[in-house]
Amino acid sequence: MQEYQLLQLLERYGITVPKYRTFEIDQKFFFDRFPCVLKIDSPKVVHKSDVGGVRMGIHSNEELQRAKYEILSNLQKHGIFLDLEDKFIVEEEVRGEEFYIGGIFDPIFEEVLLFGKGGVLIEIEKDICYIDSEADAKEIVKSFKTTKISKIFPQFRGKEYKIEYVIDVVQKFQKLFSAEPIVEFDVNPLIYTEEGFVAVDVRMKQGIKSRFEARKRSEDIFHNEKVAIFGATDNPKKVGYALAKNALASKADIYFVNPKLKELFGKRVYHDIKELPPIDTAVIAIPSEYVLTTVEKLGQKGVKNIIVISAGFKESGNKEAEEKLTKLAKQYDLNILGPNCLGLYNAQKELNLTFAADTILPGSIALLSQSGAVLSALIDKAATYSIGFSHILSLGNMADFDFGDAIEALQNKSQCTSINIYAEGVRHGKKFLRRIRKSSKPIFVYKAGKTEAAKKAAFSHTGNMSGSYEMLAGLCHSAGAKIKHDIDELIFAPHYENYKEALIITNAGGPGTILTDILVQHGKKMYELTPKELKLLNKVLPPTWSKNNPVDIIGDATSERYRAALEILYKPQLLIFILVTPQFMTDGKNIAKLVEDRPNLIPIFFGSETFKPVFAYFQQHRILYFNDLENVANIL
Repeated sequence: MQEYQLLQLLERYGITVPKYRTFEIDQKFFFDRFPCVLKIDSPKVVHKSDVGGVRMGIHSNEELQRAKYEILSNLQKHGIFLDLEDKFIVEEEVRGEEFYIGGIFDPIFEEVLLFGKGGVLIEIEKDICYIDSEADAKEIVKSFKTTKISKIFPQFRGKEYKIEYVIDVVQKFQKLFSAEPIVEFDVNPLIYTEEGFVAVDVRMKQGIKSRFEARKRSEDIFHNEKVAIFGATDNPKKVGYALAKNALASKADIYFVNPKLKELFGKRVYHDIKELPPIDTAVIAIPSEYVLTTVEKLGQKGVKNIIVISAGFKESGNKEAEEKLTKLAKQYDLNILGPNCLGLYNAQKELNLTFAADTILPGSIALLSQSGAVLSALIDKAATYSIGFSHILSLGNMADFDFGDAIEALQNKSQCTSINIYAEGVRHGKKFLRRIRKSSKPIFVYKAGKTEAAKKAAFSHTGNMSGSYEMLAGLCHSAGAKIKHDIDELIFAPHYENYKEALIITNAGGPGTILTDILVQHGKKMYELTPKELKLLNKVLPPTWSKNNPVDIIGDATSERYRAALEILYKPQLLIFILVTPQFMTDGKNIAKLVEDRPNLIPIFFGSETFKPVFAYFQQHRILYFNDLENVANIL
């Protein structure tokens, strides 16, 4: 499309463009609005300014005629010769703050808009945000506020900037981009004026949009009453052994399938699908060449939930087999988890259908991960700190069941209070964002694959495109998810997310100051001591105590001094850190006992050898603790 046609298209969607006129190559120019801009409009020219195809600051029709011949001369010098299909455009010169709006049809998220600071340095400054084509006004503003240019709203240097204009222009481009066969566009500059935004220079690329259509799931993936494990074995070195052993402790009915065994763990082993009683869930841990046949037979039998532990699919180059798995899921209306995954955990059934460690504590976190190894490590670390899970899903290659499906499946699970996601790539971005918006539970996302090297690693590991980190993080943030920057935050952060104020009780001023910086940098407000609290603390603490928060109770503090300060200051709505450094008189074990049964108390024993008995006590009683300051950020 030529630019004059693009201007007409913008006008059809209510987008303001400068006053303009188009002229044939041999036509004499006349315009009545100065200063104006003259530009060539030809499919032979992509970047007008690079070949001298634009003249600005024209103040008369005589100057306009001269500018025409200058542009023709410039084009000829670059080997560009025009014909009768080419045109000139004369536009009113619009002045104001330069913004940018663009769009790309992303293979993951489909229509995505980019909005922010415009001008010639846009690619250097990159002060833009990502906005989903389905984002509402609130989401548009939330995304825009991540840019530096947004700081001029609502007022800057005595001039008013209306956020309503931002919402209006973005919504108009959302409609245009969604309705038209356009796969890429940019408007630079998009000028902010007192009447609203004006689209000055526009480029668009047409193409075919391939969309994903989400299907309605007829079965809850956590409906696991009768479970069959294919590949269950008596060989302790095999995955099937761990799966069978872990599953035995559950409240579900467990069946084992292996044509070479008669009995396992005192239970009958079935040799074929036909022998099995009716089941709702199947776990498959057999060689990949037998998986498709097994899945099809299960589909024919009416089984709806299938967990494919087996590897050897897209992640190893066997793309065709994985595509067949996806087709089988649609054909038989299945929930297929995996392939190449660790499995599923359902606390309500005490059901561990993974080959991870057998110690998974029940709790309130739903943990979703593509990487089985990462998931296994997080489960192990969580057990150390007495952190439990309501549900665990290892999604692997996501041939069928994906993050969006998992978020939806968890909405009616009362024991789940947060949904925590380790993502290497996302398959169906639009569905993912829709589920985030509708979620009644907070969602935390850690995205791997920030660098080009990591993106390649992610592809070889799970067979999923990693995509742009900035795009995924920006879209998820504005849709309502909380982006985490350390993987450990996926198990720690949900427990302390809602605490707004923090209090530190310490026997050392320096570490207390460092911890204060960490807390403030992560959005926590330091609690202000009341006059009454100051008066009471003066009675039980040495005269040299800090008289503020952090409450430095001096280096010779014993457990009695910590206890006295806590009795005065303890409030369940505060996040309270008990910071202890090793001194000669420090009775660490007794101080440690003060934090029992108080979930808002976080002990930090800043040391190593001296506090080994204390650490053992915390581990024995499954109490979260730290022995350094930096990692405290993971719970914030």
